[in-house]
Amino acid sequence: MPNEPDSVLILFMGRQHAHAVTSIQHYAPDAVHIITSDDFRKSYVRRLNDWSKKFGFRKGTVQSVSDLFESTGVPSLLNCVFRVAGHEHAESNGKMETHRWAIGITGGTMHMAAVATTASNILDTRVFYVVKPAEGESIMPNKHVIEMPGLHSVKMAMALNPSDIMMLMKEGKGSIPDLLGNTQIEPWMIDQMEVRGMIEINGNDWRVAPMGKQLFTMLSSGPLWSSVLATEMQKIMAQSTEETTYHG
Repeated sequence: MPNEPDSVLILFMGRQHAHAVTSIQHYAPDAVHIITSDDFRKSYVRRLNDWSKKFGFRKGTVQSVSDLFESTGVPSLLNCVFRVAGHEHAESNGKMETHRWAIGITGGTMHMAAVATTASNILDTRVFYVVKPAEGESIMPNKHVIEMPGLHSVKMAMALNPSDIMMLMKEGKGSIPDLLGNTQIEPWMIDQMEVRGMIEINGNDWRVAPMGKQLFTMLSSGPLWSSVLATEMQKIMAQSTEETTYHG
C-alpha cells in the first residue's frame, strides 16, 4: 500500500513560540514550515532545526517578510504560503493532499492571522488556534488546540439536507449502511465529510467529530433553519402521502 502524502504544519509566528511545540505535539506532522518577520528569522531557523530533531519531522522552510507593517505586508505573507506550497510540491513530486495540512494562526499579528485564514481557504487546509491555559494549568495539546471550520467545510455542511443534519446530531454515531439507507447523504458526501474532519470513520461505522458538531450546531442555530427544515419536512410528507395513495 503506497504511503499517504505528507501532513504539513504551517505556523505563523511572532515573538512567542511556546504554542508551536503544542501544535507539533497535537498534529505530529511529517513536515513543519514557519512564516515570520525578518526580525525573528534567525531564531526560528535555529528552533525549527532543534524541533525537527526532537520531534522527528522533516524540517521545512522558514519564510520571512521585511514589510510586515507596510501596505505590501499581506501579499508578501501570502507569497510565503505559496512558496511553502511550491516547496512541498517539489518535495512530493506533485502528490500533495492539502486537506492533510494545518495552518496555525496563534502567533504574530492580527493581519498575519487574517492572511493565514485566507490561505487555509485557498489551499483547503485546516486552520487552528492554540488557547492559552488558565493560570496554574498545564497545557494539554488535545485540549488547548482548537480547530476552526474553514470555508470548504462550511460549504460541505450546507450541502446537507437539514433533516439529515438533525439525524447526525441526534444519533451522533452509527453504521454507514444505515446512514446511506435512511438519509439522502451520498457515498461521496461521506468521503468529503471525513476529509474535512466532520465525521470520523472506523471500518463500517461513523461518528460525528468535534468539528462536525461545531458546524452542525452553527447551521441549526441560524435564523432560516426552522423555515428550511419545515419546508423540507412538508415535501417529505407530501411525497410519502403520494406514494401510499391508491390510484384507481
